[in-house]
Amino acid sequence: MPNNPTSTEVLTNEWFLFCSLTWHADGNHKPEMAIALTPFSALCGFLPIGRIVSHLEVVPEFAGLIPATVRQTFITSASHPASSLETRKLLKELFTSLMTAEESQFVPALEMLVKRYRTGRVNGRENQLVDLVIRLHDQFPGDIGVFCPFVLNYVELEEGEAIFLGAGEPHAYVSGGRGQG
Repeated sequence: MPNNPTSTEVLTNEWFLFCSLTWHADGNHKPEMAIALTPFSALCGFLPIGRIVSHLEVVPEFAGLIPATVRQTFITSASHPASSLETRKLLKELFTSLMTAEESQFVPALEMLVKRYRTGRVNGRENQLVDLVIRLHDQFPGDIGVFCPFVLNYVELEEGEAIFLGAGEPHAYVSGGRGQG
């Protein structure tokens, strides 16, 4: 959900991981809490910088969607301590580059990635994401959001467990039932 500066805009982000998020048109920030009513999974918040860098290094289909200058700046800055403001700026630039990639660019990359994963040609550092990426692709073929596990945390909750999402934190609910507040 948006933070104060963006919450005044009404925007439906259909590109944002197979679920349309409608941003509310009022001047207040929108933190959320999602409580699992059934087994529930979501992508939320950014992975640690080092893990994103690792994905950029070993997943060429993902790396190819990020402009070279953005990718190189992100990788270079990961080895230097940065302020949280600088880190947020880099994450925003990387995520925006990914989510706004042209369909003519990301659809072939997605097809290559899924084909590679289905045929077992996987780098060891990718192993934990293979099943998730294939499952997301099967549910939402051709969606740019299938690349989100390379930048966002994947969480699974059991009934009664909850997550808190701060205003402006990228997230997408993948499966299961939830109550939201």
